Amino acid sequence: MTSLRLRARAPAAALVFASFATGCDEGQIAPPFPEGQGQAPGGGVAYPAGPYGTTKGDVIQNFKFLGLVNPEADSTSALEIELADFYNPTGDGVYEEGSIFDAGVEKPKLLLLNVSASWCQPCQHEADKILPGKYAKYHPYGAQFLLLLAEGPNQGEAAEFKNLVTWTNRYETLWPGTIDPNYTLASIFKATAYPVNILIDTETMRIVEAVAGAPEEEGPVFQALDELLE
Repeated sequence: MTSLRLRARAPAAALVFASFATGCDEGQIAPPFPEGQGQAPGGGVAYPAGPYGTTKGDVIQNFKFLGLVNPEADSTSALEIELADFYNPTGDGVYEEGSIFDAGVEKPKLLLLNVSASWCQPCQHEADKILPGKYAKYHPYGAQFLLLLAEGPNQGEAAEFKNLVTWTNRYETLWPGTIDPNYTLASIFKATAYPVNILIDTETMRIVEAVAGAPEEEGPVFQALDELLE
């Protein structure tokens, strides 16, 4: 990795997320949102236009979460975090004064949205053994990770803020961590295999790669990060 330039994107593909038998609560993922559905961007927030979807090649909706901007520094202040915070249409944007992120810090080139559940053992393994090393490898080259703790200790129940605090403290999470109080995005993944890892190109907010199920050290999401962050 010597450059932050992104390679040209392949045409959007109508591929559904892969589901692995070794993941938690395996099954088929929901189809893309019908046009006009889903969460709309907040007032005045810059974000790509729809239609939106949740499969590879789709523009992902501007989902809004509640969570911790920097769990290591502050594990008590719950702030609204939305995908628009990571939108970087020029590829070289920085956060401005008044942002929830530190002013002057470069916006990411790629965003890895990691959807996990407290009860899920593969999620726990990923948080403990895989993601810290991957973050250390890719973050200096323009990638940001975003945890969405979709479910708490009980399967099918949305995670609460206290569950997020426990998770980020336990695994010493260095990247933003969130919950989905309205269970909007989390409900899409109820029938699939946790964890779900979604790699997003922040210039377009298109999904580059998306994989559900037990994590792989050299799986397609991390292969894509290697290819795109040269």
